[in-house]
This record gives sequence, structure tokens and C-alpha cells, in this order.
Amino acid sequence: MLTPLCRETLTTARLQALPEPLQARPELVALREAVALAGGGASGPGRQRYLAALAFNLARLQRLDELLAAARAAGLKLVPFKGALLARTHYGDPGARAMVDVDLLCAPGDLARAVELGRDLGLERYDMEPFRRARGATHDVKLADRGVTIELHHRLWHELRIDNDVEPLIARATEVPFGAATAWAPDEADHLYVVCVHAATHGFTGNALWMTDAALLAAGARGSWERVRALAEAAHGRVALAAARDQLAAAMPWLDLELELDGDGDGGGAAVRRAIVRRMSPWLQRGEGELGPWASRLVRPLLFDRARDLGSWALEKLAMWRAQSQ
Repeated sequence: MLTPLCRETLTTARLQALPEPLQARPELVALREAVALAGGGASGPGRQRYLAALAFNLARLQRLDELLAAARAAGLKLVPFKGALLARTHYGDPGARAMVDVDLLCAPGDLARAVELGRDLGLERYDMEPFRRARGATHDVKLADRGVTIELHHRLWHELRIDNDVEPLIARATEVPFGAATAWAPDEADHLYVVCVHAATHGFTGNALWMTDAALLAAGARGSWERVRALAEAAHGRVALAAARDQLAAAMPWLDLELELDGDGDGGGAAVRRAIVRRMSPWLQRGEGELGPWASRLVRPLLFDRARDLGSWALEKLAMWRAQSQ
């Protein structure tokens, strides 16, 4: 069943009022079906996608529960976030929040132990290509088995030169009810910050459910935006966060964003760059599935706090693409 927070925040009327490009995104179909069913409506054209999301997520949550139980027994603190946590804590219905991967925060020093726990459970480790690892263009280690992939995030991200240390978030995490047991959950402001900035690192063309995740987190923790802004300022992610706020405002005008985020950054025409990304909203809402990977690559250079970082980032990308082609 959907949580009261989800039923109150993501109503059928609000989901139907999303911009047309978002309406066409397949990841929102299961959510619309779950919300309609929770409101007493009849099953609609999204039934099959909802049932598929439910089946996939139950398998993912089962594997997650196994790994979290093993970690708890070993004294290891793993923190689920995004869909891996929110499907239960904020949506309530596992079929409402489609997932691809299961995301966990893991301290770098605990990574080897977490991988061993996963292997004991039959999960196999997969690493990114050597050319990416050589350039620091990775932030997770993947454990996979029979179509279920768990990502151990030892860094938050590797884009935009935004601070990516996971350990402060892990330290602030608190235990919450989670299925038949408990799980470590990020502080609400930490979680909202990560959801928004992670969307920016994908140029706002990744999974559109980041918007509904953000809406639920904001609704469940009133007054959190000021703390989110402080996190972004400390991590050099002001422009990315401000741009994410713009995308949310364009798609969900009913959302209480509580404050205006200036996102001035450190010069470099940040206000102009942010305005450009804001004007691109209808195009970006079509998503990477339709636009391809180049859309996010066009947007990312506009989201740096510090203009001087853009040059070194571009050189690193060029070196990485050369290594890939060799």
C-alpha cells in the first residue's frame, strides 16, 4: 500500500499535470498505476508495467535484505538510498517506484568486506572498464546475480568536481523500520541533496523518478531546503542544486521549495548558465532514452560551481575517451 505521504503528495491530478514529455517517460507509468489503484480507480494501461516493477523490485528488495542482514551481523554499516530505501519508506508500494539498481552507501574502508559479504550470498563483483578506473571516473562497485545489481557507492559521484565523500552521510544516518527489520537511512536533508545533485550529474536526463523522490523527501521533511543549500555550498554544488531546483519548479509548480536558490557559484556566468539549463527543461524532460547520452554531456559543462574546474574536467574527459578508443 502507498504511504499516506505518497498519497497526499503524488496525487493522480498532480501526476497527470506533469509536462507532456514527462508523461511519456516509461518509468512513471508504474507510479501512475499504483496511485490510481490506491485511489480506488480501475486498473489501466499501466497494469503490466506496474506488475513488472513489483516483481523486479521484490527480487531486488529480497537481495537487499539479505545483504543488510549479513552486514548487520558483521558490524558493517551500509546505507540504502534513492529507490532502494524510498520504495519502502516513502512510497510504500514496491511496485510504485521502479528500480534498475539497488544503491548503497559504503565507506571506502568497508568496501572489501562488503564485497566479500556479497560473494558469500552468491553475488559476483563487476568493475567498470580500466580506462574509467584509471581516471577516477567511477564511484561504485557492482555486485550482481540473476538480473539483480547492487551498487556499493564508495563515492557519491565523479562529475562536476563536487565533493563526493560518503562518510559524513553514513555517520549521520539513523536506523528506520525497513521491511521486517531496520535499515540505516540518510538524514532527510542529506538524502534530498543527493537526489537533486545526482540528477544534475546526469544532466537531468536520467531516471525521471528523481523528481518524485525529491517531492516526497521535501514533503516529509519540511524546512530541509536550507540545510540542503548549506550542504551544496560546502561541497561546491550550488549551481547543480539550483539547476535541480529549477527543473523541479518547472515540472511541479505545486511543490513547496521553501526558498530561492541563487546558485551563483564562483563566477563564470553561473546565472546565465543556469538560465540556459532552465530553458532546456522541456527538451531534457524527454530523457536519455530518447535523447541519447549526448544530452547530459551538453548540460554538465554548464553546472560547475568553479569555472576553473571546467578546463581540467574537459581535459580528463578527452584523455579518457582517447584511452577508450585505443
